[in-house]
Amino acid sequence: MSFSSAGASSKKKKRKYLMRKKRTLDKGLIVDYKNPEALKRFITDRGKIIPRRISGATQEQQRSITLAVKRARYLALLPFAVCHETERGFVGEMQAVAQSIGFKPRTQSTGGGSRFQSSSPKRDERREEESTES
Repeated sequence: MSFSSAGASSKKKKRKYLMRKKRTLDKGLIVDYKNPEALKRFITDRGKIIPRRISGATQEQQRSITLAVKRARYLALLPFAVCHETERGFVGEMQAVAQSIGFKPRTQSTGGGSRFQSSSPKRDERREEESTES
């Protein structure tokens, strides 16, 4: 049995390249960070900025879109990430339980206005003695 390599090379198919139609944005589109509804068009469902090759923006338009989205995120007009997942593990479970039962952490108010709490009962006794003497 002999294999001929000449027959395989003559049957090679030529690839046809299709010209894709370029997507373009409206030239009169004004991108402003104060208009989050217009900016949502350039953000994915996860909060990522859509690339230029998909959105069809020019370089200048993409730069202005990116700057406007970042400014709107900083001012909390747009979220940084749309989908938030709860933390996994023990801490996440405890947070979920606390939220489900309506647990609120205690706020400690001290009479003296001190930020630090004393760790020693002897210090507490001394302070009480000093306050009663004066």
